[in-house]
Order: sequence, then C-alpha cells, then structure tokens
Amino acid sequence: MKKLAILMFSIVMVLSACGTSTTNNAGNNESNEDTSGANNNNSGSSEETPDATIQESVGVFKGWADNHTIEVETDSGYVTYYVTPEKQEEVEAMEEGSEVTISFLENEEGRLELQSIQAK
Repeated sequence: MKKLAILMFSIVMVLSACGTSTTNNAGNNESNEDTSGANNNNSGSSEETPDATIQESVGVFKGWADNHTIEVETDSGYVTYYVTPEKQEEVEAMEEGSEVTISFLENEEGRLELQSIQAK
C-alpha cells in the first residue's frame, strides 16, 4: 500500500510539472503571435526566412529576469526577451517602470532576441 501511494504521488508530481511548463509556454506563444502579425517591418527577406523578421512591441520595462533576459509587461501579458552581451549596456540604461518600444527577432526555437529597446 505504501509503495502504491509513493508511485501515485510521483506520477502526480511528474504530470503537474509537465502541465506547468506547457501552460507557461502556451501563454508566451500567444503573446508572441499577437505582436508578430501587426508589426512586420522587414522587406523581401521575410518571404524566404520568416524567422528573421524584425518585430516590434510596446510595453512597460519590468527589469532583468536573469543575467541575460529582460521582462516587459505588454497588453498580452509578461514577455521575456533574450539580451545579447552587445545589447546589455543599452538595456542597463533603461529605468524599471518606463514605457518602452522593443524591436526583436524570434529565432527558430521560438526565443525572442532583443534587437533594440527605446524609452517612449
């Protein structure tokens, strides 16, 4: 009986961890789709490589999520953007709580990579 309880608890933990991951990714994908259709600013190259299209989003800069990711609150919710070492200085100049315009690329893995950030 004790082994059965441990087995059931383990299964519940594994399934809940998987469910949490899927839920978070689904929310991020929805917010990415909302911004992708409205703000395509690239010329002919977007037909050949849609992942290389620079997109824009407007929101409130919330700060660093970790050493290489920032968080911005948009109308669609919170969105995180990967910051390359070359762009970190540009981001550090931003004040938390300021309204910003973000230019970004979505790579093949679905990660949003910051191209520029400007205070409004």
